[in-house]
Amino acid sequence: MKFSIKDILSGDILAQQWVRRQYKLTLLICGLFFVYIYFGYQSERQQDRLNDLNKELQDAYFTQQTINAQVMTMTRQSSISKLLEEQGSNLKESHRSAIKIE
Repeated sequence: MKFSIKDILSGDILAQQWVRRQYKLTLLICGLFFVYIYFGYQSERQQDRLNDLNKELQDAYFTQQTINAQVMTMTRQSSISKLLEEQGSNLKESHRSAIKIE
């Protein structure tokens, strides 16, 4: 099991008996290494997608909040009265309280 740098560089080390017996283990380790790299890239890709979806969700939330505030402003009694006046409508606000019919 003695070898030198010359044996490694020339490739003679691959012809030795103990190296030839371990080729299956070497192939297994290489295969596992490639699988490890593949799953690392997959998890990185999924994390990027998750970050993009979180940004999109946050944008949708803020858009919803903005629209909700606009709707609340538009549906106030004073805003509706002002809008009716601008359109020249004959509708007027009632000053009598509502009557409950039983």
